[in-house]
Amino acid sequence: MMTASEAGSSEDQRGSALVRTLLAACFASALLAAPAFAASPEETAIEVQAETCPAGRSMLKQQAKLKDFAKRIAAKAPLNILAIGSSSTRGIGASSPAHSYPVRFAEEMTQRFRAQVEVVNAGLNGETADATLARLEERVTADRFDLVIWQVGTNDAMKGGDEEGFRSFLKRGITLVKSRKMDLVLLDQQFFLTMKDPVRYERFVKIIEIVAEEENIPVLSRYRLMKFWAERAPQDLRSMLASDGFHMSDRGYFCLATAMGRAMGDLVTGAPQLANEITPAITASMPRALMRP
Repeated sequence: MMTASEAGSSEDQRGSALVRTLLAACFASALLAAPAFAASPEETAIEVQAETCPAGRSMLKQQAKLKDFAKRIAAKAPLNILAIGSSSTRGIGASSPAHSYPVRFAEEMTQRFRAQVEVVNAGLNGETADATLARLEERVTADRFDLVIWQVGTNDAMKGGDEEGFRSFLKRGITLVKSRKMDLVLLDQQFFLTMKDPVRYERFVKIIEIVAEEENIPVLSRYRLMKFWAERAPQDLRSMLASDGFHMSDRGYFCLATAMGRAMGDLVTGAPQLANEITPAITASMPRALMRP
């Protein structure tokens, strides 16, 4: 290394600094371009640490069991799941359909239960419960599903829908799926910071909870999970949302699907569920790029 007495002119020093900067940039680029299998143990540990979804409230708000679905899982039978709802089922906000929650949920369920899992994405942008109900009837009449996940309520709450009408549509949908001898799970509203009337919005969240309890149907509460992220660590919620601040991002859909998989495990096993249980942070095999806010 050169000493101060050996240093040349100021131009030489600036040239040396430029060379060092370029070399550092090249080295950083090489690290980013390197394949995963070339990573050192230290780099691998950093990667695993980064692949973590934050702690949250348990998504389960109802402790109803999925007996038939549990039997198929126990038998290692293939699982055919219908995910129906609006834009957040469709995957708006994700960088591609491959990052939507139904695709991520299929991957999570396959890994969790070691079963062949197919999730049909029947999301349609902007739908309210009445419109989805009509499509739900078509789907469960035409095909047989082992489980139906009905994501519902966000647009009804936002678009000024009638509360009693919403309750009625929910009950009709639940009755319909039950009549086809299929298991059903409700996925409730998303939480976002810019809602205009939070009190009214939460009444729609509560309607889902009450109707599900009356009908003995499990609820996976996305609202409960996302609100916890916002209250405990706002930066976590921001990283879960797309640039519109409303729909979920790639990371958001991934962490939602992971939390749903955990809740489904509890439903299938009938594990006791505490009303205010905090689920720990989840480490999972998500690409590092998805962890960026």
